[in-house]
Amino acid sequence: MTEKTISEATRRDIIDYFVLSNIPWSGRLDEPDFLSRLYDLSELPSTDRRLKNAKSDIRQHRMNFVDWDDDWVFTDNRFGILWVSDDEFIRFFCETVHPIVQPNPDDSRAIVRQINSYLKKDGWEIFEEKELSGRPVFGSRKIGSKAIIFDEPTGWNQVDRQIQEIRLRLLEADSEEKFQTIGLLSRETIISLAQIVYDPDKHGYPDGIKSSSSDAARMLEAFFITELSGSSNEEARGLAKNILRLANALQHRRTADYRMAALCAETTTSVVNLVAIIMGRYS
Repeated sequence: MTEKTISEATRRDIIDYFVLSNIPWSGRLDEPDFLSRLYDLSELPSTDRRLKNAKSDIRQHRMNFVDWDDDWVFTDNRFGILWVSDDEFIRFFCETVHPIVQPNPDDSRAIVRQINSYLKKDGWEIFEEKELSGRPVFGSRKIGSKAIIFDEPTGWNQVDRQIQEIRLRLLEADSEEKFQTIGLLSRETIISLAQIVYDPDKHGYPDGIKSSSSDAARMLEAFFITELSGSSNEEARGLAKNILRLANALQHRRTADYRMAALCAETTTSVVNLVAIIMGRYS
């Protein structure tokens, strides 16, 4: 089950604050551009049968004709903001105060203060996690905890979007075909990750045979061997390789249920986080 410790009452309070205060949730970005930072709109369905996906749907009804209300996103079932996990819920609002979205740091801090007045009732807070060009970038955490939800989980935009899509699909999956889709998305994520971090000149090939650009397992195994070399990294190297192998095995299972899909999503996320740590993305 998806963890939800932020109550429906608190979620509605935060949404009402944005609506009643007329805060433009997409900031200086067009709404499709803002939402594309969080979701793959080309893969989400349209509510208009004339249009092929959510991206064209939103452009049609919010930019061409403007026949949807300004607060439409909060009640759109494709995003389910009121019902998603705590992480996804807060991530949406962290994005509304990102410097790319909201350039005025004073305005961002004022919005965060008000959101925190609601979140603290459920033991959460948004805080200034780092800076971008001298302006605050916000993350979130449970009060009294060091666990952080990064505003940009890795900074590799394609991988971050794919991980977000996996989480969304897992939340909505209710059939074997949809569970299998999570395996396919996980495999694509690992391929994207490998193509980003693997350097053939630096990491080489363990068996001396050059692999294709889609052979993510071999590329990442070579990456771990090089980046975690030496006896002092033996345990970490073994853990990384075993998680990679488990993720790869789960992604290729022909049958799927919720447990298998959730394991696949978790191991894929673990591989991404391990590589991000090694590459210094969280430092």
